[in-house]
Amino acid sequence: MIERSFQAMGGTVELTLLDDTDAAAEHIEDLFQEYEHRLSRFLPWGELAALHRAAGSPFAASRILFDAVSQAVEWAGVSGGVFDPTVIDALEANGYDRTFERVAGGTAVRERRRPFAAARWANIALDPVARTITLPPGVRIDVGGIGKGFTVDRAIQALGADANAIVNASGDLYAAGNGPAGDGWYVGIADPHDPVRDLAILRVRDRGVATSGSTGRNWALGDHRYHHLIDARTGESAASDLLTATVVADTATHADLLAKTAFLLGSEEGLPFVERFGAACLAVTGDGTVLMTGRLKDYLA
Repeated sequence: MIERSFQAMGGTVELTLLDDTDAAAEHIEDLFQEYEHRLSRFLPWGELAALHRAAGSPFAASRILFDAVSQAVEWAGVSGGVFDPTVIDALEANGYDRTFERVAGGTAVRERRRPFAAARWANIALDPVARTITLPPGVRIDVGGIGKGFTVDRAIQALGADANAIVNASGDLYAAGNGPAGDGWYVGIADPHDPVRDLAILRVRDRGVATSGSTGRNWALGDHRYHHLIDARTGESAASDLLTATVVADTATHADLLAKTAFLLGSEEGLPFVERFGAACLAVTGDGTVLMTGRLKDYLA
């Protein structure tokens, strides 16, 4: 068993590899560093920043960036715009204009720098043959909403079809194979009201798991508290009745996207939305109520 952790994408990435090599772990660490360079909105020298500078003209993208943007735009359509990767202006106006560590330590109230407009993702042009992305003038995109899950899936793919491993990027993970005891990988779902306690233990094989919510990345500016999940209808931090939503899906990318969308929709619409895709969800409301979809029982240890 090889265990390794390192910093990437604004958090800690943890690897557990069975029947593999140190070279494989090093390759995964290098992969995360490359994907961060391609996808992070916080790197002025990165590829995403270059795409933003080219707005209004076709941008020849790497395969990594093109695929990530394509999936983000596709999911915006699937979710009816609930998940909107172009809300970056609203996110920054609410204070998240630097890495989260710097935001959490800040105190200054920020003003909106430009009027908020939703659904600009529908005007992004993607040419899969030329592999170009054309952003409308003045439009930027944030692929942070899928970046960790997207990278986790590609890390697992890099390990090969017979991988027996778990790759966990700050809670967005994929568990491949049968685990160390042969009966799957065990994943705890933390109670957002008491993070040292697990609400449930999942047993998963060849599945992605992701949690989204307002308890992790939140900050105060003046007397108002914000979080990073923006309601595209208002341009403000979503006023969801959920604190967290955890989803088990076929990939880490889908788990990540479904968890965010479920949170943004709230309990009444969010859990049925997850079920439409054959995935499972455990959600916790602000008053501590625990909600589960029917499929979750397939994963309870």
